[in-house]
Amino acid sequence: MQNWTEQIKAATITGVIVLAACLLGILSRPMGHLAALWPANALLIGLFVRFPTLNNPCGWLGAILAYVVAYVAADTMTGSNWSVSLLLTGGNLVCVVTGVLLFSWLDDEHRHLKHPLSVLYLALVASCSAAAAGVVGVIADPILSNASPLKGWAFWFVTELVNLMAVLPVMLSLPDLSGFRLNRRRTFKTYHINPGKILPICALLMSFALGIIVGGPGAPVFPIPALLWCALSYDIFITSVLTLLYSGWVLISMSLGYLPISIVNMNSRPMLLSIRIGVSLLALAPLTVACVMAAREELLRQLKYIAEHDQLTGLLNRRAFNERASSLLIRLVEQKRPVAVLMLDIDKFKDVNDTHGHAGGDRVLVAFAHIASAGLRDVDMLGRIGGEEFAAILPGCGRKEAEMIAHRVRSKLANTSIDIGDGQHITVTVSIGAGYIHQAMLDIEALLLVADKALYRAKENGRNRVESDDVDEIKN
Repeated sequence: MQNWTEQIKAATITGVIVLAACLLGILSRPMGHLAALWPANALLIGLFVRFPTLNNPCGWLGAILAYVVAYVAADTMTGSNWSVSLLLTGGNLVCVVTGVLLFSWLDDEHRHLKHPLSVLYLALVASCSAAAAGVVGVIADPILSNASPLKGWAFWFVTELVNLMAVLPVMLSLPDLSGFRLNRRRTFKTYHINPGKILPICALLMSFALGIIVGGPGAPVFPIPALLWCALSYDIFITSVLTLLYSGWVLISMSLGYLPISIVNMNSRPMLLSIRIGVSLLALAPLTVACVMAAREELLRQLKYIAEHDQLTGLLNRRAFNERASSLLIRLVEQKRPVAVLMLDIDKFKDVNDTHGHAGGDRVLVAFAHIASAGLRDVDMLGRIGGEEFAAILPGCGRKEAEMIAHRVRSKLANTSIDIGDGQHITVTVSIGAGYIHQAMLDIEALLLVADKALYRAKENGRNRVESDDVDEIKN
């Protein structure tokens, strides 16, 4: 029953979206000619690639019915016959089938435009899909416009290519909204454009207006500098949307006569093909820049993570812990809030390494990192500052609460059997020293020193215990 529900849902979604896209394309169609902008095929390819659950027989059936309904509506308005509608529907389906099949052979990072070469693969897939649609154009175009088969293929190829290059990037880079209801505020915040970043969009809109006012053969390229600025300023999804606006502006403005270079008669088809190819190629530039910038940002993020984190446990390393703790202390001092610092040292860790080897010791360190992280609060910060030595800063934490957290970590570790490989399990303990101050101070090293002295006392008093000191009492 659920399977049928999913199938019907897929048919409905694809049918509604494709029908709306077809009607939009029909509205952009000059009387007697193909649409200036036809987003339906690219939208359908994007739906099937990004949402594989829609790519089923019912999903395809819904899309086919949408094409038929749209062309029937167009026939009623324009007086075309059913055979023409059948040829146009066939061309659309050939384009979509080819695109979905080719995308299925690509890796996920290319299907989501997350690699510098992704735009190249996008262009190749779009070209092959448009070329496949052109095969139908070999039959259809001589019927529609008495053109030669070769000219028919070229016209259909170029027309599909510009539509695919305009719309497909938006669908492929569409953000994952699966968690929208659970985190609606974060979803909006991620794509909020602050006033400082609105300038590239303003420049793009001004270049659109300037192209219409000035006109001439160079008008379609006026927005390119602004688009490149947008690509350097925004992520791939927003850049794709803006590139779609650019492509739609050129194609629809030419069709409606807003650009002085507009060519709407079939005798000027070579000029029309040239403009559409140019739009397709120009769209590659901002998309490529956006992909390269995204890859660069991801690489920098990974390098920053490696520089700040211990590669074994994934915790902050000593330098990053001290830097972040110092920044945290500045805020706590301004707010006049208390703070506690923990020093944690695994007991007899050298014996673990000597008995079970460094591989066994590494497993113990990883297990302890997980246990300690789980025992702390979300606002607390944990780092590995030495071999088996760890430190934590607990903002706004009183002495009793800090001791309670420390005892929770200590007890959990002591009662956990750790798998060290080869079917062996061991238990280890940890000694913890806590330093507490009623009003935060800026010197993280001084706080760590107090906690370290408490840790030393915990070791002397038998290990597997928590000792604490009040920084204010030590000062006095």
